[in-house]
Parts: sequence; C-alpha cells; structure tokens
Amino acid sequence: MGTFDPDQALRLVVNRVKEWYERLDGFTLNRSDQREFVNQVATVCGWAPADAGRVLLAALNDPDGPYGLLPAQLELLPEATRQAELLGSAVAALEDAEADHDRRVAAAMTVIGSLPRRHNITKDNPWGAACHEMWARTEQLLAAQPADVRQTLFDALTVPEQDSDGRTTLIRRLLSAGGLDGSGWLDRLGGHARLGFNDWSYRLLKWTWESIETEYLAGRTHPAALATWRRTRIEHFVRDVGDADETLWPIPNVGEPWADRAIADIEAMPEERRPAWRALLAHCLLGAEKARPTAAWQKSARLLLDAVGGDEFTARLDDWLPLVGLARSLPLRMTTCCRGHFADVPPRMLDRHNVGLLWGLIWMRAICPPSEDTLRSLGQIAERATRKIPGHGPASPKLANVAVGALIDADHPAALAQLARLASRLTYKSTLRIVEKGLTKHAEALGIGREDVEEMALPGFGLPLADKLGDCSYEVEVRGTDAVVVWRNADGKVVKAPPAQVRKDHGEEVKELKATVTDIGATLIGTRDRLEGLLRRDRTWTAEQWRERFLDHPLAGTLARRLIWTVDGVACCWGGDALRTVEDAVLEPADGATVRLWHPVDDPAAVGSWRDFLARHAITQPFKQAHREQYLLTDAERATGTYSNRFAAHIVRQHRLNALLSRRGWLHVRHRNDGASYGMPWLALPDWELRAELGIAGIEDRGDDLTFDTMATDQLRITREDSTPMPLEQVPAVVLSEVMRDVDLFVAAAGVGNDPNWYDGGPLGRYRDYWARNSFGDLTPRGETRREVLAELIPRLAIADRCTVTDKFLEVRGDLHTYRIHCGTGNILIAPDGRYLCIIPDSAKAKEPEMFLPFEGDSRLAEIISKALLLAADKKIKDPVILHQL
Repeated sequence: MGTFDPDQALRLVVNRVKEWYERLDGFTLNRSDQREFVNQVATVCGWAPADAGRVLLAALNDPDGPYGLLPAQLELLPEATRQAELLGSAVAALEDAEADHDRRVAAAMTVIGSLPRRHNITKDNPWGAACHEMWARTEQLLAAQPADVRQTLFDALTVPEQDSDGRTTLIRRLLSAGGLDGSGWLDRLGGHARLGFNDWSYRLLKWTWESIETEYLAGRTHPAALATWRRTRIEHFVRDVGDADETLWPIPNVGEPWADRAIADIEAMPEERRPAWRALLAHCLLGAEKARPTAAWQKSARLLLDAVGGDEFTARLDDWLPLVGLARSLPLRMTTCCRGHFADVPPRMLDRHNVGLLWGLIWMRAICPPSEDTLRSLGQIAERATRKIPGHGPASPKLANVAVGALIDADHPAALAQLARLASRLTYKSTLRIVEKGLTKHAEALGIGREDVEEMALPGFGLPLADKLGDCSYEVEVRGTDAVVVWRNADGKVVKAPPAQVRKDHGEEVKELKATVTDIGATLIGTRDRLEGLLRRDRTWTAEQWRERFLDHPLAGTLARRLIWTVDGVACCWGGDALRTVEDAVLEPADGATVRLWHPVDDPAAVGSWRDFLARHAITQPFKQAHREQYLLTDAERATGTYSNRFAAHIVRQHRLNALLSRRGWLHVRHRNDGASYGMPWLALPDWELRAELGIAGIEDRGDDLTFDTMATDQLRITREDSTPMPLEQVPAVVLSEVMRDVDLFVAAAGVGNDPNWYDGGPLGRYRDYWARNSFGDLTPRGETRREVLAELIPRLAIADRCTVTDKFLEVRGDLHTYRIHCGTGNILIAPDGRYLCIIPDSAKAKEPEMFLPFEGDSRLAEIISKALLLAADKKIKDPVILHQL
C-alpha cells in the first residue's frame, strides 16, 4: 500500500498507549482511551494486506512477540481482532467485482466508520502516513463504486442533523463520478431554515442548485427545498450560485399561511391565466431592497396589473394579507449557538424572501384604490411585524415599515385611523417614528395639530352594531376595553356561536364581523392608553370638540363617559343619563367652555367624594383616576433638590423594564456589558418643556450576548430641554406625580422583589435579603391605594368574615392556617411563623370574583382577591404544588 508501513504504524500505536499506562502509574485507562487503542489497532491491521494483517494480529497475541503488549492491552485485543477482521472483509468487498449492492453498501459504511479523524494528522510519522493512505484509498474505492451504491452512501452521509464533519472529501468523491440523483437530498433539505448544518453542507451549494434546476426542468418541483435554498442565499450572502431561483415556481416560499394560500389560488387558475400572475409576483421581488418603489418599477407594475386585472388583484391580495404574520404552516429547524446544534424555528419568524415579495405586493396594492379591509390588514401587519420574537427581536421591521409607508400614502380616512391606532400601540421605535412622521404630515396638510388628527381619525366602527344573519341576530357589546359579539338564536336565546348553517350561508359576513370586533378591541386599548397619557399632558378642548371626539363618539365615548373631566374648572362625570357634578347636579357645558381631564393631585380634597360617586353610579373607570396614586414631594427630596432617591437601589429585570418603558412612552436602549456607554431611559414632557430621566446600571449579564439581565435603579431627575436640572419643588405637581407613578410601576412590575419566582434570592441566593425586604416591606403609594380598595371590597365578599385588612396585609383565616397577603406584591406568609407560601398567579385556581371594581387594569388587585378566595377554602385546594407547602 505505497508508503504505508503497517508494522511501524502498529508499534507507534502500542508504544503510545504503554506510555499512557506508565503515566497513570498502574491505573486503568478510561473507556475513551481504551476505545481509541482498539480502533487504531483494528484500523492498521484491517487496512494491511490480508496476509500482513493476519501476521500482525498473531504477533500482537504472542506474549513473547515483538510488540510486548501489557496485560491491560492484551485484554482489549479480542475486540481489536474482531474489528480488524471485519474491516479487512469490508475492504475486500469493495474491491470485489462480484459483490452485490447491499454488500458493497454495508462494506463502505464499515470502512467509513473506521476511518480516523482527519484533523491534525500529519505524514511525519508512521501513524500519520498510514491515516493519509487509508483516506486516499477509501476515496478511490468509493469513487469506483456503481452509481446506485454511491447514491445510497450519499443519502446516508448527507443527513442535515448528522455530524458528517471530516467526511466532506468522501461526499465530494461520491458526487465526482456523476450519475447521482439529488431529489432525496432536496427532500431532506426542505425541513430546514437554511443550508449550513455542518462544514460538509457548505460544499454542496453548487450541487444543491444544480439538483433544484434539474428537478425543475424535469417537471418535479421541491417547493420546501427551493424555499430553503432561497433563504440560504439571503442569509449567507450567496451571490454567485443560483441567480435564477427567484423566478422558479412557486415564487412565494411555502410554509407561511399567506404564501400557501397565494400558491394554491394561482395553481387553481386556468393554465392561460397563470403566466400573468407569475410575472407580477416576479416583478414584486425586483425592488425589494429599496425603501420605496421607483417610477420605473411603478410603470411596469401598472402594466402587470392590467394583465391580471386590477379588481382580481385587489380581491386576491385582500384575502392573503390578513394571513401575513400568522404562525408558520411548515415547521423548520435551524442551527442555534453553533453548527451541529439544532432547534425549532420560532413559528412567527418571517421568511425574508417572502418579506421581499410582500414589499412589492403591498406597494402594488397601493396603486389601486384602497379599501378598509386592505388598510386594516396593513395596520395588523405592522403590529405583527414589530412584535418581538424571543432571542430574535422584532419579527420584521422592514415589513412593518412597508405597511406603514403604504398607510401614509393612502388617501382614505381608515388609513389615518390605522396610523392613529398604531401610534398608541407600537413600541418598536424605528417604525413608531415613521408612524409619527406620517401623522404629522397629514396634520400639516389639514392645517391642524397632530393630536387633533389622531382624535378626529378615531373610527366609530358603526357602533352600535346589531343585525340579523339568517335566523340569528347579533349585537356587538363593548365591555370595558374589550368587544364581544352576543349571538341569539331564532328564539332569542343567547348562544355561544352562530349555528353552522348561518356560518355556511353568511361566511363572509361572519368573517367581516369577527375582524371588526378584533379591530374594536385593539382600538379600545389604544384609545385607553392615549387617554391615560393625557393625565401628564396640558391639553384642552372646547366643549364642542370634546363632545364630538370623546363624549358622544360611539367608541371613545365608552371610555370617556367613565372618566372625570373639568369644564371651565368644574369637575364632572357622566352619571346615569347626563353629565353630573360630584354632588349629582346636572351640568350642561356651553360650546366654548374649556375642557380638561381631571387629575386628583389638582383637587385632593375631592378624591373621596368622587370615589363615592363612582360607587354610587357603579362606574368602573378604564384606568385609575379617582383612585390614582398621588406622589407628593418628601423632605428628603427637598433636601436633595434636583433629584429623587425614592426609587433608587432596586433590582429589576432588564427585559421586563424595557417592555414597561416602551408601553409608557419612555425612550430607552438595551444595555450590554461590553464597556460601551449607554443613555438612560427618558420621557419627553413637551407640554412643560421638560424631560424625566431614570438612572440605571447593569449588574449581571446573560453571558450569551452580554445583555444585562438584572439592573439597579438610581436617581430620578427632571431636567429642562437644555438638560439643566430642575429643582423638584419647581416641577408642576401633576408632572412629578405622574413621572414617579411610572417609575413606581417599573420597580413594582420589573423588580425581582415582586416576583415570587425569585423567593430563593435568584442566582446563588445573592438577592434573598433584598427579595424579603421588598416582598413584605412598607407599602408604596400604589400598595396603599390597593389596601384602601380592598378595605372597601372585602365586606362584599362571601369570605368577609374570614378576612382582615391590616397596615400592609390582607389576612385570610383558612381552615388549616392563617395567611397574610401583602397588599403591594401579592406575596404570602403563613402566620404565625412567617413561613413563605409560593403561589404563582397561574396556579391560583380560584375564579376571579364577579363583583364591581372601581377601575380596570390592576391585575395585582384581582390576583390578591383570587388568592384570598383560594386560601379561605384551603381544605379544598387540590393543586399538589400548593398542598406540598401547606
């Protein structure tokens, strides 16, 4: 075998193991080292010429032979002999012209499995020279095998999640002789996000593209493999292979609901109509890297629209767009931290090829007259595309920006309504800035303020909505910040859903109604958030504007009539059938009267009276207003002058903090432990020409991407627009109270001290004292408000005789124990020994009480009541996690 000297190679293997034993001073080799000795002996003897292999094995078994094996090596020799004989037979089978297919395949797999790892092998010693020759001989034998044998071997070696590194050369040699079919490889490829599993897979780029082309020309398509190939070219910047893949059918990548629908619709068309649609879809990809379409692109787009028919295009696309951003229909796998480690692709991850296609489809749709369905879908796409995917970030900012751009260009009231809704819903700053610029553009065109545009654009959705479909009637009801459809059958009885016959005969109407109800719910939440944001603003309206935009508006009115306003300084709220003062006197404002949203810090003496008014009229406010916490300046803050330490030295989770900052309108960046300098979260207060800034500093990072997981809070400052600090005593009381309320929320909701999952103190127990101190410490203004409300609500519950509200706790007397639920955090101690009881909110099985609550949006209040109901009947608890603690 050329330069391969079996005797010298074997001596090197044997002596190296002897040295290992000597270093171990008599201890036994571990299993890995034993296995390596067996494999190397078997490899040398198996590859040696038949006679030489037998001679070597006989010499090894001879205690007085030239190799002088140690007793421990002699014990391993039977297994080495067995493997050597098997390998020798396999080599002979590959050289045997009479061997059949199955024997050749089995022999080849034995030979391949016996090959030593190729990395770090040099020819400067007998073992390295032997290894190189074994590999070279294997390549020659494999290339010489019949095509059907090479096909079977290729399919066995090219399994995406199989570690075939080190065999790249063998795979290429199997291909080099030609005659292999790539269809099986394409089928295996289709279940993955992209090609690039291990080093060997990168060597198959050209082969993969050639296989796709060959199969396509033969009339056999592999849509999933084609999609994987396209994603590979995009993600790995492959530009020199497969330039024509974009025009192969199907043009959309399969695996996303909208793309699957589009493919099915086009394939169901008569043959003569398909080419026009395929040309249109291909054109939609051409400008995908641009922010907006060029004039030349639009000119060509109009010709293609004429070819398919504008009405048909809009009808088809309006069916596809609502499906954009839904969970994938084809699950995919992808490499994670490194090659060879795989995980499922998040189901909402968007295909970048399809995003490019949607770029053109959305802009082409903008050429046609807009419809409410289209504009609703664009707003929905913008929301879905900016929604964060864990470990990835926003699903597709590019797609969101395209959808928003089309909304800005649309000349339709519904487009403005969608922009106004997005302005209050989006948290992704880049897309939100585009929305705000669009609203400003419309405001300037109309000669009014941007906020006026948002308020005027708020849709009414035709409320009140009620009608009949077949034998059923329905009515859309607004309940708090949600919208529901109440269905009644022919007898007038409420039913959960319309009968099957109604869904069959009026499917489109039911579908449209469902979409409208979803829109109403989303708009209600956005409007509520915008109204609550007005509490820190200095915004006024004339009574005429106020009635039109809020009080009498079919949607905003459901919220505005549950809030307290001031009309020329007189506080009032809708009670019964009229606008009333706190004493229930009817108020009829003049059209020119000035209206503001009432804030308790401006009228603290009236807070108790307004709370009584709400209870008297059974009004549940959409957010805390009469029960809103008031944060007044303390002596310590007067002493510090320009900053507050009230919320300093708290430990918060950064990802939760960032989510809350975005929701409350604070600007922020993600902090990483990379030595860079990061700006602090800040809130613009344009009406007052001020800004608030919260100091934070990183503590511990996650390790994988150096993003800080835990952060420490620091000083809260209010500065002027020129960044000079403003003395807190000079800050308007409403501004100070609202800013501090935000920070209190951040500490409460993002702080580890309020998280029952951190009762053990987190990593290495470092925060155990902090957790205990904050979980059961003095109440913040938020906790004090909750305690006051609980004191009002508990007497109305069936368990009232088992409950007592103390300074910090709601005490509940069960049959087994007495429990103390902290009014601030909702955490629980078992009296009298103060033993902690961990009940995660999801594990509290008690149903939330159906009772009057004075405001919405405080999930902790509902959680505390739910826990109280659960623990008052502690003998009936069946949850094993809770029972174990009791």
